[in-house]
Amino acid sequence: MVRAGEAHIKEEFLIEKPILPAESLPDPRNAQNSGPSTKRKKGQNKKRRAYQQPASQMLCQFLIKDSECLLKERCKKSHDKQEFLSRKGPDLGDECVNFKLYGVCNYGIACRFGSNHLDKDLSNIMDVELNEKMKIYEVKRTLQKEIQSKLRSKHVWFKRSYQYFEENGIDFSNELQNHLSKFLTKRQKTVESDRILKTENNSIVNGNGTDNASLNRKESNSTPEKEDVHKLTAKGVYDEIKDEYYCLKTKSKRTLDLRGKLFLSPLTTVGNLPFRRICKEYGADITCGEMALCEELVQGQMSEWALLKRHHTEDVFGVQICGNNPVMTAKTCELINSECDVDFIDLNVGCPIDLVFNRGAGSALMDRASKLEQMLTAMVQVSDIPVSVKMRMGTCESKLTGIGLCERLKKTGISHITVHGRTRQQRYTRLADWEYIRKCKEAADPVTLFGNGDILSYEDYNMSQTFTDSVMIGRGALIKPWIFSEIKEQKHMDVSSTERVEMLKKFTRYGLEHWGTDTSGVEKTRRFMLEWMSFLYRYIPVGVLEVLPQKINERPPYYHGRDETETLMCSGNCEDWVKLSELLLGKVPDDYNFIPKHAANSYSK
Repeated sequence: MVRAGEAHIKEEFLIEKPILPAESLPDPRNAQNSGPSTKRKKGQNKKRRAYQQPASQMLCQFLIKDSECLLKERCKKSHDKQEFLSRKGPDLGDECVNFKLYGVCNYGIACRFGSNHLDKDLSNIMDVELNEKMKIYEVKRTLQKEIQSKLRSKHVWFKRSYQYFEENGIDFSNELQNHLSKFLTKRQKTVESDRILKTENNSIVNGNGTDNASLNRKESNSTPEKEDVHKLTAKGVYDEIKDEYYCLKTKSKRTLDLRGKLFLSPLTTVGNLPFRRICKEYGADITCGEMALCEELVQGQMSEWALLKRHHTEDVFGVQICGNNPVMTAKTCELINSECDVDFIDLNVGCPIDLVFNRGAGSALMDRASKLEQMLTAMVQVSDIPVSVKMRMGTCESKLTGIGLCERLKKTGISHITVHGRTRQQRYTRLADWEYIRKCKEAADPVTLFGNGDILSYEDYNMSQTFTDSVMIGRGALIKPWIFSEIKEQKHMDVSSTERVEMLKKFTRYGLEHWGTDTSGVEKTRRFMLEWMSFLYRYIPVGVLEVLPQKINERPPYYHGRDETETLMCSGNCEDWVKLSELLLGKVPDDYNFIPKHAANSYSK
């Protein structure tokens, strides 16, 4: 007998009693295997401790490049190659992904697959011909070091943004005050330096000695010449100031028609570049980077800019930003427009995380319609790249604002809108409301509207097409990335455990290529693979199901797979996921412990 909310599993695969060892028992009802608990899981595992290799066990980057360390005593990494090699352990494979693909591995002696690209003297080998040929396919930095330095020192002039703010009465006095203070400080230092130099020269010529020069220096320091700030802040006088700064480039205006295309949702943590490459191979038409914070992008934080990296196979690619005021979002748009190669910029108005919501960003903007409208209008005006928005139905069930926002925001000039059919309060505890999404589509017309929520089969997609222009798929792609192929071929694909292992092998190669082949890169690849497995194990093979299709809100009962690997892959035990990762990336450290970042309920109620 099948209980309410349970998937229909064929009887021969059901487990009535625990016949497997406790550590291998597939437990799809408890992703963290933490035992029974009356407290409902939600949000994130904020107290988890992810594995991180100690700096003392890592080889200094300068030594990897066969040069002398410039940091000297400040460097906390190892500077003894022989000691490092004895601790590094044996290679994890015979072939380095980066060396095979690009003809060079930048990790040299630190590479965990390094034996095939090192000579007898442990120096790095380079295939110059292959490297020159494949350079065009490398995933490059999203922000040049020169521009990063200027951003950190606040020496970038956001010309289009400042002009728009001035014309539309948006207060950006704090921005200008920063520029003015830097300009005045620089000018004052120049004036004082010239005066001191002139005084010292006069002292030497007149034979007055250094005492007179020192006295004049003290006088100049006590009464420096100061510019009139009020004159500098008058309208039209910024030409003199902005010449001191890097001015962002403009591009030609672009348009984008995405109707009928399958959209992979921007997914924090799990929506990384290697995972997006997997989805592209399975038929995803549009991909989008992970959510990046505007303030950190404008400050030049490379950890945030890394989220904007694009692989050459991503033919239609966008980036998603998150901010809480028009000044910051407009500046971010202008910066991305100038420095990045992307097809659209998406504003996140749906993030339910407390950290984002409490800062007035994400889904908090749904209760501030005027401000949101002002932000999107500014973004459209300062950017030549199409701008879009992703939102929910509202912040809570008693305050659904999605329809009204669609009516207002279509006037801002945005290219498309995505509506997730839940409120912030609901998170994933309710099924998506596609009837509400249909009403949003009517309100947003003629702007392209994507529906989002609970798409896990081609039948779900066909249903959604009666409501929207196309769909955005998030959890469905994490549970089974081949959903894009199923939709295009209009059939259920029975993916065997062998095929799924090959998919994980491919993710491993992509991860090592992206995060690196040293120990740190290997562990990053493992960590993101395990994060993905916390969703991937929820897939129920078609050959095991009695009733098709699998629904995203249905919990499977205890069951075993058609082979040992399939049984292992359907386990909800974190230790089993680690075992699978060891088959691909070698043994984990003795103190290794993994807890998935996502702690919300796995299934809707």
